[in-house]
Formats: sequence, structure tokens, C-alpha cells
Amino acid sequence: MRWEDIEKYVSLKVDESLKRVKDSDEYVASASGLKYYPLCVERAEGAKVWDKDGNEYIDFLTSACVYNVGHRHPKVLAAIRDQIEKVLNYTIAYLYEEAPVELAKRLTQITPGNFKKKVTFGFSGSDGVDSAIKAARAYTGRRHIIAFKDSYHGTTYGSLSLTGIVKSEVRGKVFPIPDVHFVEYADPYRNKWGIDGYRDPSALSSKALAEVESKIKELDGEVAGIVLEPMQGDAGVVIPPKEFIVGLRDLADKYNIVLIDEEVQTGMGRTGKWWAIENFEVVPDIIVSAKALGGGMPISATIGKEEIMESVPPPLFVFTHCGHAVNARAALATIEAIEEEGLLERANRLGKRVLDEFSRMKDEFEFIGDIRGVAFLIGIDIVKDRETKEPDRNTALKICWRAWERGLILVTFGKGGNVLRIAPPLIIKEEELDKALDIIKSSMKDVRDGKVSDDVLRFLRGW
Repeated sequence: MRWEDIEKYVSLKVDESLKRVKDSDEYVASASGLKYYPLCVERAEGAKVWDKDGNEYIDFLTSACVYNVGHRHPKVLAAIRDQIEKVLNYTIAYLYEEAPVELAKRLTQITPGNFKKKVTFGFSGSDGVDSAIKAARAYTGRRHIIAFKDSYHGTTYGSLSLTGIVKSEVRGKVFPIPDVHFVEYADPYRNKWGIDGYRDPSALSSKALAEVESKIKELDGEVAGIVLEPMQGDAGVVIPPKEFIVGLRDLADKYNIVLIDEEVQTGMGRTGKWWAIENFEVVPDIIVSAKALGGGMPISATIGKEEIMESVPPPLFVFTHCGHAVNARAALATIEAIEEEGLLERANRLGKRVLDEFSRMKDEFEFIGDIRGVAFLIGIDIVKDRETKEPDRNTALKICWRAWERGLILVTFGKGGNVLRIAPPLIIKEEELDKALDIIKSSMKDVRDGKVSDDVLRFLRGW
């Protein structure tokens, strides 16, 4: 592939971005990303991004659900400036700092569960998941972990070992940790039992829960933790029936297993509640947060029952910069912004508007197979045939390509790489939202009418 050839297929000016793309190909390890189009970000504000060539975009990726409060939120910037005038950070491994303590206190208040909790910090969702694994194993004295097929939990050794969407032969290249066992997730649209989970959620939940319990019994009850995304994100926004999540809580209680709720993508208001699991009225033992928590700064938090978190002996939660003062202040400001600006309600209200618009588009475009979402966590499943539900990755990628040309950052994810990822900032202006939806609709028309060449697919790597 020659990047120079891209100019034959794109209407945008991309010269400056291409310079950085070529340097990235030369100097950055390819395993560091799943790139889409040659967009090199120059600056960002609110729900908009500008590239090195001056092109303006509405952001429907939000840096992978990081900027829930928008890019460069004034409250977050002010908190960062205030902190850096005092001290960047001093390790809490040996001394104390105010910011991480304040953040830990706030997190215990906004997470579900009327019990005493404690918190440990890291830098990404991946290490947050690792901390949860440590806690579950230390508390129970058991080794085995149950995870779900098509899950995504990160790429540190622990979290990668629990990630079901990465093929086993790919994970196998780096020898993942042992004692992790994958079971079927309750996917209402596509599942191995052929059950329509929208029409019969109880039947689907019963099958999936039976498989979980069978695995627990197969392991002689020696299971430390069950790790779940309450709504699977990178699998393509898979939203299980309520009975399934409730049933997992019941199984965890029955066998004294730690229920770990991984909310890296779904948390901090994206589903119209602080945490996606609240939509199911279930209380987990541990919650993992990252991505949007820091308002753009790298921080993760693992929040759990006091007795579980305290079962881990020092120094096994220590990172030199864990609870970094600047990042903790940014996280506190992010929490304040979500509360003060009513972003939970806003995500619900505008998310419904988006889902309604896609429902209308479904009548016009045969390749829209399924529409899934809660608030601003939305996936549009693009298929070759609605009856067979065969994923159509190429059509989905071409829609993203045309959307990029027209000023919208839109990418795919999902089991078949065929689901459009709709994840705008919760602060997006209504006129920006309407414009973005118009771009998607016009892009779908162009792809349907054969106006986007298959040749562009060689430039799109993606999921």
C-alpha cells in the first residue's frame, strides 16, 4: 500500500496528516493500534476535532469514550492548572497527597452498594482490571477467573488474558496467564443457541447462565471471580437481558465468587447512569473505571468492598505514580462537571433521539440489521442480509470513510468489525448531533448507491 495513492480517493486535503502517518508507520510498532483513515489530530474542543490540514470534524468516537465531558472541558483544565502550580505528583507509595484521597472518597459515594469500600488507582482500564483480579484471588484464595467470549478488557497480561474478542491464537503469541475460562455472553441478536433474545430474554438468560454455572461446577467451585462488561462495548454494544446480569449476581452469591464489573467504556455517565450496571439494578463487588474518569488525563480506579480490597497485601497495588495528583484533580473536576451540567439526563434524552433517527434510517437502508444502545452507548450493526445476520464489514468501513470525508469521526467495532460506533461526548450540541446524523445518512446513501470505491478498503485497517 502506498499512502500517496490515497489522494485519488479522498476529497479532503490530507498532505500534512500523511507526513505524520508515514512517520508513524516507520517508527511506531504496528501492534499499538487499529488505524482507520489518515487523520492526525492537531487540536480539539468540546465535540470537535481539527487535523493537521485544518479539516474540522464532529467527534463520534470521543477518543474511544474518553471525553464524556468533551475535549478540554474548562473545569478540567482549571483543575489541572491549579494542581501543576503546586506539585505535579509525589508518590503515595511512601507519603500522602490530598487529591487521590478526595477522589477515592467521591468514588465510594457514586458507586452502587451500601457497604464500606476502598479504592486503588492506576493509569488505564487494563491495569484496573489487573487490580481487580489480584483482589478477587487474594480474597478467595482461588485462582480461576471466568470471563466472556467477545469481551474486551485491555492488553496488560492480566486484562489481555481475559479479553475474549482477541483471537486465542493472537493472545497465544505472548503466552497469557493461565486459569482463565471463557463462557458465552447473553447476546440477544447473535448467539450460539439461535434464540431471539429480544423476544425471549428469559430463554436466552437461562441458557447463558446454565453455561456459567456448568463451568463453575467443572472447576469444583474454585472460581475467584467473574469479570463482565454489563454491556459489551467492543463486541458491538451487546446489551444482555436484565435476567442475565441478575442471574450472575445470584451465581456469585451462591458460590462465594467476586463479581467484577468492568465499566471502563460504559461508566461515567455514558449509559445515562454513573455506571451501566445500575441499569440492571445489580450491585457488584468491584467496579473498574478508567477512560472518561480523568476527563482526558490517564487514570484508572478499582473500587471494591473493603474486605476484598484489604485482602491484597502491600505493596501489590503500588505503582510509583498511582493516584497521580494532576490526574486525580482532573477526575474530581470531571465528576463535578457531570453532576453540575446534568449530563446523565442529557445523555438519556439525546441518546433516545439518536436511536429514533436510526430506527427511521433502518426503513431506508437494508444493510442496517440491528440497532442497539442505551443513552450514548450505541451500535449500528451493518449486515449483508437481515435474515442471516451475516456481518458486512466492508460496507461499514466504507460508510466510515465517506463520513470522514464529510467531517465526522466515525469508526467500526464488533465481533465482525461491522458495527458503527456511535459515542459522542455527552456535552455535544444538538445542532452538532443533527449534522452528524445527516452526515451518516448521506454517507449510507453514497455507499448504497455505489459511490464509494472498494479501493478505499486497503487504507482502512480497523477492527
